[in-house]
Amino acid sequence: MNVLSHAQEREYIVTKSKDTIYGSVTRGTKIFNPAEVKLKFKDEAGNESVIDPAEVKTIRSLNGVDGDSFISTIHDQWFVKRIVDGRIKIYKFMDVALLFISKDDSEITSAEFGGFSPRSKGHAQIKELIKDNPEISMEFDTMKGSEKNILYIINKYNEVEKILPPVN
Repeated sequence: MNVLSHAQEREYIVTKSKDTIYGSVTRGTKIFNPAEVKLKFKDEAGNESVIDPAEVKTIRSLNGVDGDSFISTIHDQWFVKRIVDGRIKIYKFMDVALLFISKDDSEITSAEFGGFSPRSKGHAQIKELIKDNPEISMEFDTMKGSEKNILYIINKYNEVEKILPPVN
């Protein structure tokens, strides 16, 4: 049954004005700067265009270089690939290993963990995001704020939050 639902999925973009346009997404790079990611879109009518990050909110890719993924934009300039989904979402730049974060679909902001960020900053940022779950927050207090531990605790938080009803 899962195969059928996946087979019916289609690639699309969602614009900032909340229009959904179906088609296909491909990734391109510049010859002289292969690290610079460009995404191209071909709509169902066959029209091709380069995707402008300032005009797009979300991209659904299934078969491209990035595989089955959701791609968002930040600061109307760059593409980021969602690597963790749930109440807390983690994103990664598509061309360098910088991480970004959002909770409850808030604005995507820079993550204070991974790369060269001090562990104490990462721990403090995540502690603030998970403080509404005291049990997970206490478990996190026993851990170092490494990227591996942070990803573990965010995934655990997201799993628990799927089960619990929202607190109003």
